Amino acid sequence: MNSRSSLYIATLVVFAVSLSFLPASAAGKLEDMAAHALNCGVSSESVEQIRGLSSAGASEDAAVAVLSPLLNACVDQLPVSPLEIRLSEGVTKRVPLPAISVALEKQLASFRLAREILLTTTGSLNESALEVVGNGVGKGVVRSDFEAFATEFGKQPVEVFLTGLTMVSLQGQIDYDYALTQRILEKGIQAETLSPDWQYFVRVVLAARKHGIEDRIIADAAVDVLDKGEPVSSVLPELGFTDRDLAGGISK
Repeated sequence: MNSRSSLYIATLVVFAVSLSFLPASAAGKLEDMAAHALNCGVSSESVEQIRGLSSAGASEDAAVAVLSPLLNACVDQLPVSPLEIRLSEGVTKRVPLPAISVALEKQLASFRLAREILLTTTGSLNESALEVVGNGVGKGVVRSDFEAFATEFGKQPVEVFLTGLTMVSLQGQIDYDYALTQRILEKGIQAETLSPDWQYFVRVVLAARKHGIEDRIIADAAVDVLDKGEPVSSVLPELGFTDRDLAGGISK
């Protein structure tokens, strides 16, 4: 993650987490916050899960700190379900509540950054796009990659835009050079052959890398496949892998 994105998210996380240590009168009682959360649209399952933590002995401040990012995401009209899933996973694994709170605040900050990126490049918001960008920046994809993609391809049909955005996110998470991803996307969009299955191109990259194939060569093969209008599953054969190699988990 670049320094600007890291500083932005870190600042928001520190500020938000600091609120959880305010006295109860300032932070708000759990039941008041629970009522607001339910009215806003936070799922009753998540609210009851947090209430259960309080009933089981967790301090009210700790429970409030966990519920707060869910309510804030809802109020800001940002994706709530990813935070609810992370909450449930944390509770199931018995992660300490302060750690769950920090994780939720970090994810919320990532979604806020994603909203800024999309609004300043495309001028519009889409919940699926928010999740893709939010999850990507939260996992280290640099802001400039998303900005470059959204600026160049923001006027594409939604399905094509989301496919490309997902490729930027997933390939960025494995340090696949954006310039190569951009080249692949430009060919796929120009040829009108970038189907949704191309979001799984990251699997091709990982498989080919295991056998020493350079990223540039993988991109060359992808461009050739897109130019011929073939699916992403044709890239590995284009690189020389046989059906036998593929059936055996790529033994080449």
